[in-house]
Amino acid sequence: MELKELIDLSNKAFQEKNFQTVIELLKKVILLQPNRYEIYFRLGLASNNLGNLKDAISYFEKAVLINPNSAPTFCNLGNLYAELNEKNLALKNYFKSIEIDSKNFKANYNLGSYYFKLGNLEEAEKYLVYAKNIMPNNVFTYNSLLFLYDRSNNLEKLDKTLIEAKDFFPKNSWIEFFEGIIQYRKKKYQKSINILSRLDLNKNDKSRNMLKASYLAKSYDCLGLFGKAYDHFKISNSISQELAEKTFNKKTFLGSIQKRINHFSGFNDKMITEPKNKRNNSDPVFLIGFPRSGTTLLDTILRTHNLIELIEEKPLVDTVIKEIENNMNYSFATLEKLDDLKINELRQLYYKKMEQYLEISPDKIYVDKFPLNIIYLAEINKIFPEAKYILALRNPRDSVLSCFMQSFTPNDAMLNMLTIDDASNLYDQTMQLWKIYEKVLDIKFHKVKYEDVVNNFEPTIKDLITFLELDWTDKLKDFYKTAEKKRIISTPSYDQVNNPIYNKSIGRWKNYKDKFINTGKIFEKWNKEFNY
Repeated sequence: MELKELIDLSNKAFQEKNFQTVIELLKKVILLQPNRYEIYFRLGLASNNLGNLKDAISYFEKAVLINPNSAPTFCNLGNLYAELNEKNLALKNYFKSIEIDSKNFKANYNLGSYYFKLGNLEEAEKYLVYAKNIMPNNVFTYNSLLFLYDRSNNLEKLDKTLIEAKDFFPKNSWIEFFEGIIQYRKKKYQKSINILSRLDLNKNDKSRNMLKASYLAKSYDCLGLFGKAYDHFKISNSISQELAEKTFNKKTFLGSIQKRINHFSGFNDKMITEPKNKRNNSDPVFLIGFPRSGTTLLDTILRTHNLIELIEEKPLVDTVIKEIENNMNYSFATLEKLDDLKINELRQLYYKKMEQYLEISPDKIYVDKFPLNIIYLAEINKIFPEAKYILALRNPRDSVLSCFMQSFTPNDAMLNMLTIDDASNLYDQTMQLWKIYEKVLDIKFHKVKYEDVVNNFEPTIKDLITFLELDWTDKLKDFYKTAEKKRIISTPSYDQVNNPIYNKSIGRWKNYKDKFINTGKIFEKWNKEFNY
């Protein structure tokens, strides 16, 4: 075929989203004209659409060799490296795109969004505001800024940005959705209900419909209309299940727990793990427990201490577990035989991942807060034998109810939170495994009850600080002011951490006690175990 015919056919295939055909045709074009920038650019787009990220990078890199002043190409490279978690390369390419064209909307918007993903609030806001100023009639930018201000508890800017957005989009459902959230955040629950209940969202926008039902449920709960609240929590959770069940399987996580119960329950003596030589980094502290047991409250309190750094729900341990499972012919038996060289490799992998989120200082204690890391204590203890553990406890029914009431990011574990019966079963399995670990692992741990933090704050937190071998500071009593500092809070209770201690969540399960009929025996056992 002639050159023009090949290009015309590739354009037609691109419009029809037949990207494999696009690639086959454009490869023939390259044979005829090997130095055409736009052909490599198109190949990069087509490869990206097929999910071939490394091929896409290769084509875009060739495109910028031919045209080193192409801001869109550098922006696309930034997106690809961001997707591959190559932070430095992602930032380098976004910056290059903006350097070439400072008014490049997509580069500024994508860079702001990437900083938000990294948890860098200040830079995320800066570039999203740039993007808004470049293209003030783009609803996506307002949506991102409203989400950012909501998640960082900046209600003043949330309110101001909403007013500005309504001037451009007076009848936009996304903007009205945030208006409903703002009324909830202002504790104007009936107003929130009025706005959200009349809101006609696109049925295909599953995530926003899920959150709409969740905020309606929480508003009804705050007004004491517990029947309506429960019905809307069920609606929210059913949408969550619809979104997640094709990708995730709740039985996978339960099976992982059961395998550990079966293996480690066979041990009668403590498994003593001794470090064989001096480590480069001191071992972290792991904040564990069943989700919604007060770990976010403890997070906010502990980060007030100037010698404590918190890593909030980042996949540090998960990265190590995957490395063991994928590359070490893993079984629990081989875990016990890991040599010191391999352990050091796993430790360095953990710290390398940590460095993506913060700078490491030898003078600080690092607390890795990820409640369900409680499942992986055998692996953690093998790799970090000198680690300490903070076990967060709360009335078991309150923990389970709170899980049912939250909109979690979907995964295998969280699919067990969508009904009270399933969440109760997961609680039972998790705590069975904890009791086995407590018996067979040589670990240093300290229990902290949520109710003790609320009702007896100072002695409870002093005991915890002593366990961490640090000195008490009165700043800890004003912990909620820490939450006012600029940071993005990733947990479901993000909207509560900048409040002083309150006790309305203690005994909340009693408002829904008829929903716990099927799981009474589970809670009789664990109430007795944990003195509730």
